[in-house]
Amino acid sequence: MAKTDLFLKKNLDSSVLFICILASFSLIFSNNNQKIQKFRSTTLDTFSFLYKPFDWLDDQLFLTRKLEVLSHENLKLNLENQILASNKVENERLRDLLKFRKRNELNLVGADILSKGVNSNMSSVLLDRGLVDGIKKNSAVLSSRGVVGKVIFVSNNHSGVQLVSDVDFRLSVKIIPSETEGIMRWIKSDICEVAEIQTTSDVQIGDVVLTSNLSIYFPPNLPVGEVISVYKKSSSSNKVIRMKLFADLATLNQLFIVGEDK
Repeated sequence: MAKTDLFLKKNLDSSVLFICILASFSLIFSNNNQKIQKFRSTTLDTFSFLYKPFDWLDDQLFLTRKLEVLSHENLKLNLENQILASNKVENERLRDLLKFRKRNELNLVGADILSKGVNSNMSSVLLDRGLVDGIKKNSAVLSSRGVVGKVIFVSNNHSGVQLVSDVDFRLSVKIIPSETEGIMRWIKSDICEVAEIQTTSDVQIGDVVLTSNLSIYFPPNLPVGEVISVYKKSSSSNKVIRMKLFADLATLNQLFIVGEDK
């Protein structure tokens, strides 16, 4: 208690001044007199710089929170757009298949690719369909755009497909509208070559290539590709046709096997 009294005596002047200042500000900011209000306004304007940093900090925190919310919403929208784009591609592929199936009256069995390169010596894929689904060896395999290969082995629930891009794959084809026939083999990427074409054959760039009636395993008139060049080898009397496949072998994910007629 004695220490407290001693402290008050030593700091009496400062304490009284501090109390008076507080009382003055209290009276100023609670008084409705016009002069006092004007003084109050001037004082606030003069010392407004003291609270501006706090306002700036509040604004930055608000903008940071808003940016986080917008980034989250943007991510959600991007994911939804990707899903919609994927659904659009799937829808278009299935619609193309329905048109193709109706036009050709084929029994097509849909299959998903389980793995690629099931045989190290050839370009191939493994599908989730087999004997129980009516699949047989040498059945034609298509994408929604055209021929991609044929079945080379079948188990109860799986089947292996030799793709067009295998170096040993061969296919008897015809070129429309001239009905010129030849043997197709893969060259690179989505480019194939049709050999054994007579020099007198009227084949033009842009002509459509289909499976021919001479094919043993493939039904006739299945879409294969489009002619992109015609030339003649110096060592041969026949023309050579370069064609581009309709099917994109690099993006295969769902295929269709020509099954037994119902």
